[in-house]
Amino acid sequence: MKLCSVFLLCFAALAAGQPNSQNFEHLSQSAEQAYAANHNQEALNLYAQAVKLRPEWAEGWWAIGMINYEQDHYPQCRDALTRMVGLDKSAAPGWALLGLCEFRTGQYDLSFQHLKRAHMLVPVTESGGQLMTMANYHLALLLTRQGAFELAQEMFVEVALRTSNNPEMVFASGVASLRMPIFPSEVPANQRHVVSMAGKAFWDLALEHTEQAESDFKALVAAYPDFPNVHYFYGTFLAAHDPRQCAPEFLAELRANPNSVPARVQLTLRYIVEGKTAEALKYAKQSVTLSPDSVGAQLALGEALRAVGDHGNALAAYQVAEKLDPVSPKIRLYLAKEYRALGRPEDMRREQSEYRRLKAEQPNWP
Repeated sequence: MKLCSVFLLCFAALAAGQPNSQNFEHLSQSAEQAYAANHNQEALNLYAQAVKLRPEWAEGWWAIGMINYEQDHYPQCRDALTRMVGLDKSAAPGWALLGLCEFRTGQYDLSFQHLKRAHMLVPVTESGGQLMTMANYHLALLLTRQGAFELAQEMFVEVALRTSNNPEMVFASGVASLRMPIFPSEVPANQRHVVSMAGKAFWDLALEHTEQAESDFKALVAAYPDFPNVHYFYGTFLAAHDPRQCAPEFLAELRANPNSVPARVQLTLRYIVEGKTAEALKYAKQSVTLSPDSVGAQLALGEALRAVGDHGNALAAYQVAEKLDPVSPKIRLYLAKEYRALGRPEDMRREQSEYRRLKAEQPNWP
């Protein structure tokens, strides 16, 4: 069954009541019949006539968008879906398809905004179906390109749990796992094998095939011990499954990749847990020196300073992180925690309120 037929039903409630015009009713019914008979151009012409009579007919704009998408007419699809979501801003499939069209037309910033909006409109307990899985996959690609690798991996986990072993998607997850801010098509030929191995490890882990994933990681590290972020990737696996063994992998990453900020951040967090606060603070300060605009580095510095009792400078680090990422709810909790430690209850309550506001504005977002 075509995607259009599947999703047309989702928007039946969007029609503005029963058509008053007999001509409109005839056009809309004829358009549906033409589409069902695979007469796509005829269906497009009829839907176009129908929405001229009733511009508020969201179902018609959706149909025009879907037919154009199936024919790879992405600008036309984008324009129709823009009209559709203007009529119903709560329509997750509409935002999803609009974002996919914009991805195809190279409008990556708009695509990201609209795919993110679609994601936030679908409750975490619902899959959203095939369309949302494709939307989340492309959202993961864009997050990877932006350098938001952890968020991209969260999206890839959702995709992995809802798809079969798709080689293209597995490979793309390897790009994010090795922290390469590019699209899969941009991976150089001589790096495709290491990315494929990383993708397999990620996919097995996402599907909770833990023993197979561990075997994948060991093979990856043995084959590519000097490739950037291989040891780091394995270290994050160990941090979740065998925490006492993760620090050596992050140190191995620093030997292979001396300027790695993520490895230093992870060492900071691990050494705090182990009570090695002087070591933690050393790596945190190095992280900020290497990448002062890294939110993760600033948060790690705040945690290390907090661990040694320097609450004033910890607050300053969290405030820098907030300026770098003002829409992050999580950072507000760091700030609230520090204001509490400093005996500033009004500021603490303000940050707690900001946390609730930001979470409400970004439902279902990691």
